Amino acid sequence: MSRLRSLSPPPLRRAGRAVAAAVLAVAAAILAGAALAPAAHAAPTTIATEQRAAPVAAWAGTVAWSRFDPATNDYHLVVSRNGGAPQRLAVAPNAVAFDLDLGTNRSGSTYAVYSRCEAPATQNTPPTDCDLYRLSLASAVETKLESLSSPDWDEREPTIFRGEIAFIRTETHGGRTQDVLRIGNTTSGARGTTALVKQNRLGGVLTDPELSASRVAYIRVNRNGTQRELHVRTLRAGGTDRRVYRARSGALNAASIAGLSLSDTASSFMWARTNQGSGAGNRLIRYGINTGRLSYALGSARWTSTAWASQALGAAVMVDASGTGGTCFGNVNDPPEATQCSVQLTGHVSFTAGP
Repeated sequence: MSRLRSLSPPPLRRAGRAVAAAVLAVAAAILAGAALAPAAHAAPTTIATEQRAAPVAAWAGTVAWSRFDPATNDYHLVVSRNGGAPQRLAVAPNAVAFDLDLGTNRSGSTYAVYSRCEAPATQNTPPTDCDLYRLSLASAVETKLESLSSPDWDEREPTIFRGEIAFIRTETHGGRTQDVLRIGNTTSGARGTTALVKQNRLGGVLTDPELSASRVAYIRVNRNGTQRELHVRTLRAGGTDRRVYRARSGALNAASIAGLSLSDTASSFMWARTNQGSGAGNRLIRYGINTGRLSYALGSARWTSTAWASQALGAAVMVDASGTGGTCFGNVNDPPEATQCSVQLTGHVSFTAGP
């Protein structure tokens, strides 16, 4: 985040009046420029330290993420409310970090959604037998979403808002494998799901969907992972699909989009662009759903995942200070207490930076 430096005229020694006037004029110009610079943000607040980086999710002051337990070699869901200390939720752990999203049911209660796989991913194989689950944060009751989980295909990365649930399903038809972005709900009158977007896996993948009341945002990643396009699609029949942002890697710079979420006012999609290599162009970005406008705040290349917590708390970010992009240790021989990953709240954010 940007911080304004203290700018005061340098002490004047024995110099002529003309020199003194020139120095003061320069200092005044610098101060005038500083007044036009982006306002400084509050200092971030660390709410947890972690041994492994994992995606964060947030909604209206509640932040959740996966905590790695080295004693059992699995991940547990933890939640922080309004910046408080994290608490472990009483649900079964997962072999890998949860692909977690927070949102609401039809009555406005906060729920988490995620997938579980019978056969998690390995270094050489994707996960299989993956189905969708919903968790009430008030009761810690987990429910398998039978009506949205296909016995034939694998579902992942669900997102929930007002009881609607969008997710990505990998399907194979006629020898062609596709990522399909679908939407449905679990009401008694629901009739299956609706396919919104399709992507042939030979050309890339779909990832990180996020729902609002009228639109769904998602990311298209090209085949070799060098380009990420953020799209926003309207949910009505025959709705439009618009690319609103692109992060492109090249030369020695690796660009990414670190998390996609909905603002607590439900009026904006939020995400972070990170650049590994150049260290330039790191931004927290806001897209106005009704206006279609982008606005920017300064970000960090050390953010591995982000989610918007609230206007007061700002963004919840998973930070890897080691600069390794998620391993949390600067050296493989570092002891556990040397972990450099943390979950932080940025505090109030002023979107006054340039693109």
